[in-house]
Parts: sequence; structure tokens; C-alpha cells
Amino acid sequence: MGVVSILTHSFTDGYNREFGRVFGGGLERYILDLCSVIRGLGHIPEVHQLSYFEAFQTRTEQIDVFGYAYDMNDVPEAFDRMAAAARGPVIYASCLWQPITYKPGSLGICHGINWDRPGLPLDTKQQVAEHIQLALDGLVRIVSVDSHFQTFCRAACTYTDPRQVVLIPNAVDTSYFTPAPPTRTLEQEQEDEWLAAWKTDLASHEENLGAVISGVKTLKGKTGTSGDGEVDPHFNVSKMEEIEVDGESYRVARSHRNSTDWANDIVIEADAQCQVNGPIQGQVEKKAVDAPASSPRPIRIIYPRRISMERGIIPMMLAADKLLGAFPDLEIEFAGELVEGSTVGRAFRYWHRTHPHAARINQRTYDFRDIREAYHQADIAVIPTVFSEGTSYACLEAMSCGLPVIASNVGGLNDLIQDGFNGLLVPPGEQELTAALVRLVQDRAERERLGIYARETALSYDLARWRSRWSTVLESFLAETGLKEGIRG
Repeated sequence: MGVVSILTHSFTDGYNREFGRVFGGGLERYILDLCSVIRGLGHIPEVHQLSYFEAFQTRTEQIDVFGYAYDMNDVPEAFDRMAAAARGPVIYASCLWQPITYKPGSLGICHGINWDRPGLPLDTKQQVAEHIQLALDGLVRIVSVDSHFQTFCRAACTYTDPRQVVLIPNAVDTSYFTPAPPTRTLEQEQEDEWLAAWKTDLASHEENLGAVISGVKTLKGKTGTSGDGEVDPHFNVSKMEEIEVDGESYRVARSHRNSTDWANDIVIEADAQCQVNGPIQGQVEKKAVDAPASSPRPIRIIYPRRISMERGIIPMMLAADKLLGAFPDLEIEFAGELVEGSTVGRAFRYWHRTHPHAARINQRTYDFRDIREAYHQADIAVIPTVFSEGTSYACLEAMSCGLPVIASNVGGLNDLIQDGFNGLLVPPGEQELTAALVRLVQDRAERERLGIYARETALSYDLARWRSRWSTVLESFLAETGLKEGIRG
């Protein structure tokens, strides 16, 4: 038994000075799960992290955590101090894009490319490539959470061993993040029978794509597709008219099958630059529908992200302005961490407080173990990342819960979402995001269809597979380091 030391810029909440609480972000969740794998192998994990305030030492989730005050302009120096204090083999869990001097024989993790901003100066991007080369030269192995970093290394850097960069996508506990059971309408004494039937349906669905996930079967012929998602050759478009949604004009194509059976209305924006591919690809650009909602309760959209620039909070706020004004039965929940006092945090608080539809906007920070309930209350999940994204935990959790996901085509989200099959992919920005949201708000059948295939996709990213693959990497890594000295004081 020995200590394994994880070095990172964030684990417990060093942003809000709540050092005893694990911060609710993807990196922090990852480290928590990795510590569990390390314990499962018979070793003791410890975490060394940066602190935006004073140095600290705490223990949380059975993990010793050491915080280091640092100069924001000299992150590599702080990592040098963390590596010197580490009591065991070192895993660099973040900041590989920094010019770090790596402790020999160490392992690294890349959680996604965070320099994928089109406007970032070219010389900065070239420097990043040089720093990643330092990581490849200084680390025995790098685990990547998505295929994009692996491709970046192959394209921008050099290394001889193709096994040096190991792809282990992020994962989700599909046995916990399950679709919500349908609303119960039976008497109390019938509840056990009802719940057993729902569980049978869910198990059946995991073996058969045609089964029921949310209690509502896919509707054949809707949105121009057959029950198996194939394009319906009888689908066609007729009768064009103009409508206005929150001050913006759209061209509406009334669609029908065989000129007799009316299906869903389809909206095509006049601006050809703003298009969202629909399930009837190559025939129409499906945009939104202006029809009465049929849900017995308000439709809820969930933004399960940290409230920050890179996670797309600004496009989401702009989209929310239009949606809340256009759909009086719509609710939006911002379910993520907020750094109090930050520029983005203050802007969001002001926006929420002064919004004319503030009563239909909710912001709440969930514990990792509670977020499932938020997904169960939602109808649509939004992952509008602008840059810096790996294989998003939030996206995987929403998909595993059978929610249709609208995601930006950024980073590892492209590994998870196939546009029009298990979710919708849009370019990062407000206009395309709003269009996709309006489309799903008014199309319950498509929400159901996308949610079913989202759940099926999530099953391929189950947490058990992730643990197994990481165990293999760690066993090899720790065998090479020896851990002969055991725990050092």
C-alpha cells in the first residue's frame, strides 16, 4: 500500500474559500472518481491543488487535500512546489498546456483542449503546442478524455510510442442516472405493480430500441420519420406562410404525408446562415414550431453547467430572453456552480434579479449525488459550450436520463452527439442555439425520439468500463514506479 499524489488546479472549492467542499465541476468529479479507483487498487490518494486565497490543508471524501497559494502568472512554479511535497507517484491532473517541469516517471491527464478559441492569437496557440510537447517529453503516459486532444498531439507534436496517449472517455453511472419513471396515476396500493412494470419496460428498452423509455412510444410518421428513425419517403412540404417569434420573422412550411395526414409544422428561417439540421436531412432545415404545447405541465429546460464564459452562459442567457418571452409555459433552470464576486457571477445575478420573467428562472447548485433529480424534472438539456470541452459529464448524465440534448459542436461533444440521431449539434452562439431550443420546445415527439437514442448512447459510456480501463493504466503505472517505500510521512 502506498500514496498516489494527484496535482491539479482545482478540487475543493478554492474559488469561494469553501475548502472543505468538493467544487461541482467536471474536473473535480473526475478526480473524485479517480481517487475511488486508486483506493480500489489498495492505495491511498491525496490531492494537491492551487488556492485562490491562502494555503490550506483539509480532509474531505476520505481524501487529504493540500492547497497552495500561488502567483497567477506563474502556475508552473506552484506545480513544482506541489510535486516536491507529493508523498507518492505523481499524476498531473490538469494544466498540461502550461510549461511545467514534470517530475520524472509521472502520469498526466488532459481533460479537453481549452485553447480552441478562434480568436486566440496564433503565437499563443503555437506556444501551447510547445508546452504540450513538453508534456509528451516529460510524462510516461497521458490519458485523454476525448479524441480531439489525441488528434492534436498527433498533428502538432512528435512522439514515438503511439500508446503514450491513451483515450479513456469520461463516463456516467447508467444504473443511477436512469430515465425518470412516468408520472404515477394509480392508487397507492397499485404502486408496486406500476413500478415493477416500468422497470420491466426500461430493461426491455435497453435490449430493444423500440421499447418505451419515458412511458410514451415514438410516434410513427411524425417529423417525417418512420418509427425506426429512417426518413419517410412520403414526407413532403406544402403551404408556406410567415410567422413572428419574439420579434423575429420565420418562414413556416406546413408539412404532410401523402397530402392527407398532417404532421408537425416546420419553420425555416429566412437567413440561410442560421440553419439547424433536422431528422429529415437534405429535405428541409427544421427550425421551430409555433403550435400550442401539449404538456400537462410547463416545459423545463436545464442548463447543467458551471456559470462561466467557456460553458456558454452568455448565449444561454440571450436564448432564455427570447424563449421566456415567446413561451409563457416555459421554465429554465441553471443548475451549476457560480463563483460569487466574479464578473460573470455578478452579471448573472443582476440579469436574474431584474429579468421580467424571473419567476420562471431558477438557479441552484446541486451536489453530485442530487443532480439526477434535476434531470428528472427537465424536458430538454442544453450544453452550449463556447470553448474548452472534453466529454462532458453533464451531457452524459442528461443522455443517460433519457433527455434530448442540444449541444455545441465543440470538443468532445462531437464524440457524444450525432446530430439528429441522439441530440442536436449547433455551432456555438445564441442564434443557432435559440433556433434548436424553439424546435424542441414545440416538438414533443422529437424530444421523445432523441431521448431514447441518447439513453442508448450513454450505455456505451458506463462508469464500470471507465473504472476498468483506468485500473489497467494505473496498475501498469504503479508497477513501473514500484511504490516500494510505502507511505512517507
